[in-house]
Order: sequence, then C-alpha cells, then structure tokens
Amino acid sequence: MRRMYFIGVTTAASSIHALFPQWAKLAGIDGSELVGLDIEPGAPPQAYREAIRRLRDDTAAWGALVTTHKTAVYAHARDLFDGFDGDAEALREVSCIVRREGRMTGVAIDTLTSGLALRQVTGNGPFQGEVLIMGAGGAAVALAVHLSRRHRPSRVTLTEVSAGRIVEASELAPAECMLVNVPENHDRILGTMAEGALIVNATGMGKDRPGCPITAQARFPAWSVAWDFNYRGDLLFLEHARAQGIRAVDGWEYFLHGWSQIMARVFGFGLTPELFTAMRDEAERWRT
Repeated sequence: MRRMYFIGVTTAASSIHALFPQWAKLAGIDGSELVGLDIEPGAPPQAYREAIRRLRDDTAAWGALVTTHKTAVYAHARDLFDGFDGDAEALREVSCIVRREGRMTGVAIDTLTSGLALRQVTGNGPFQGEVLIMGAGGAAVALAVHLSRRHRPSRVTLTEVSAGRIVEASELAPAECMLVNVPENHDRILGTMAEGALIVNATGMGKDRPGCPITAQARFPAWSVAWDFNYRGDLLFLEHARAQGIRAVDGWEYFLHGWSQIMARVFGFGLTPELFTAMRDEAERWRT
C-alpha cells in the first residue's frame, strides 16, 4: 500500500477523495491510499510537528500535499525534514512533501501551479495590468513571485491581517505589502485599482474560515477579473463580483493543477499533457 497524506483544514469535504482513486488508476498507481489530516489555522507548533512526524514514521507513506498550512509547516517543523528545494527555502513554505526510505524533502510548487492556473484567468500572454492579492500566505506570495518572473504587472499589492506576516511577505515578494484589519480596508484598496485589474482572494475566507475579504459595498474596477483560490465554500467574494457584472473565476483549475503536480512528485510518475487532460476530464465527471 502506497499512502499519501493531505494536510489541511477540512480535508474530508474536498473533491479529491472521490477523484483520487480514479486519478491513481489513470497514473498507474492503482491501490494507493489518501489520508486527510486536519489542523485548525493558527494551531500551536506542536500540531504541525505531530503531523510531520506521523508522515515521517509511516513506512507506507510516499509524501503529502499541504494546503493552508504551508508556511506553518516550514516555520514549525523545518528541522524534521532532510532537505528542501530552492523555492521552499526561498519562499519559506512547503506545499509538497516527498518521502523516500524515511527521508523527507519539502517542495514548493505554487509558483508553477499558480502560473498554470493563471492561464485560464488571463490567457497565455504576459499580464501587464494591476494585481491585488488579498492574503499573504504561501500561495499568495508564490503568485506574486510568479508574476514577477513570467509577467509584467504594472503594480502588485499583497494584503494581510498579520503584521508579522506582512513583514515576512515584504522580504519574499516583489509587491507592495499592506496591513488590513477589516474587509472595509480591502474595499478602499479595491477602489484605487485601475481598469482591467486582477483581484485575487487568497485569504482562505469562504472555505477555511467563514466570511469574505470584501463587503457588498466594494466596487470592482471595470473590466477586472475576480479570482478566488477556493473552489468550494460559500464563495461570497465571487458572488459580489458577479453582481457587478465582473468576470468571476473559482479555484477549480488551481485545484486540478495543484493536486496533479503534487501527486506526480509524491508517487514519481510522469505528468504528461495527455495524462493531465485525462485527469481533468475525469474530474469534471466527479465535480461536487
């Protein structure tokens, strides 16, 4: 039995539990098992350390996908790993864990997967408009870094409710980093964005915790795009955008790229374009 862990917040609600066996068959790893581990956001360091020790000590484990807790795993359990790839060290986050013969490597692939998903949102050409990323967690910072590497945004703004995380994000991402306390702060920032801006909800609000990063009074710029990293939950952020005639894109494509890329690394199979297409087609049949 080959086992993969899923470290998140409400892992049982994810569509991946229905998809995983089907994708495993397509990838030639039929019989593999997925195990969810739930940790509340902001949990004490020991919670993250216990999860990583469980993975390390499980002889059937091949690795894990980490969502929500990417920066916390790196911060609180770094010493339990045997090594990290370049982006994990540079961005101080772990989104993928590969385990082989008791040795664990932390990998950060959000710069890749955010870029793959971004194509659905902005097209294949370089994005040159303004970007507001609400939230400064691992995926948010990775998107800002990807934009600087592959695109030509005129302005990138990252927001965060934690003063400490704002300081850290300003060291990691080429972006203007702003502290926010209430959704009305985001409303005001949104009002300064130019037409055609990309507005991203990377806070986890609407899935990992209730609420929305903006209020119903927030006004989106004309011709802008609202992108929510969430694909499940109440998605109130996207409802506000649609009510104003703004194009709204959920996180389904990001979900597909993230899971397929990490499964390939955990189990060591080649993720060809043909295989990804087959996995996407299968996912559409199972989407909930």
